[in-house]
Amino acid sequence: MAVLPAKGPAIQGIPGIDSPLPKSYFLAQAAAWREAGFGQLITTGTTTGKTVQVSSGALLNIAGPIFPQPLSVSSTAAVTNGNITVTGVVTANAPAALYYVFATYTAAGIIESLPGAEFAVSCAAGYTFSVNVLAAGAPAAATNFAAYVSTYEGGELLQQATKTTTALGTAFTIPYPLTNSVGVNQAPTNATGNIVGIAMHDSQSLWATGVGGGFTAGGITNLLGAWMPPPTLGPVDPAQALFVSLINSQPFEISLLQPWSNGLIGSTAGILLDASGWHVADNTQANKVITIAGKATGVSTDVGQVNDTYVRVLAFLNTGAI
Repeated sequence: MAVLPAKGPAIQGIPGIDSPLPKSYFLAQAAAWREAGFGQLITTGTTTGKTVQVSSGALLNIAGPIFPQPLSVSSTAAVTNGNITVTGVVTANAPAALYYVFATYTAAGIIESLPGAEFAVSCAAGYTFSVNVLAAGAPAAATNFAAYVSTYEGGELLQQATKTTTALGTAFTIPYPLTNSVGVNQAPTNATGNIVGIAMHDSQSLWATGVGGGFTAGGITNLLGAWMPPPTLGPVDPAQALFVSLINSQPFEISLLQPWSNGLIGSTAGILLDASGWHVADNTQANKVITIAGKATGVSTDVGQVNDTYVRVLAFLNTGAI
């Protein structure tokens, strides 16, 4: 009987029958994971976004407020541009981050203008920012504004309690973390659903589509990075993370927490994020999303044998894969 070192899950394609299917996802705010871990699509709060942005009532076809340039925030200075003032806000524990923002004019009865143009705010570590849509120059019917924010382009969601929470001329501080957001992060112990697959890289390595389109989160000024002039060698796309999908019972190899016996074939287990930081199969978890198909083949010192702990087993997700 031996205790093998835990290792991360690994995809196991079946030649001639299936092949790995890479899929890309935007990251959750402050996401962190290691390569070969399970990823989970996480929705925080509600998802009121562009899809429900309809210009209506007295604000029908009225253009939204604008801030017509990107902005860097590293102090509490206020900058007014167009119809919006952005002010830096000291925020403990907030990492350096890039936010995407647009705003709309609103009024009682939840009538709303068209969205203003999207703009970017780059915040230094320890800062977020507030948005204040000015009353001066606003359309006559407007009394309030709604702020939509995301950590990735095109993903903005409403951050206030309602579209009429904040009056024109009043600053709304963008919360950290965002009140409402959607993105992929490391799957927790006992994950039950929205599992996107196995990470093809760690969370510090993001990729844009096209040859030469890659960059690291800590160095987006890389010559071949997505936003560094001269242009990248491939299309400039939003940064996303890559996962190997586990839909359609895609088999994978994973370490099993319990000692191995042939009687475990066909049994079910849940996901445990163990002390070493790897996802392993654990048959004591309540959400048994994994079915064990057998023991992995290979050198016994690598994959283990009967009565060994952390034996490598072949498995598939019986539920929760998206």
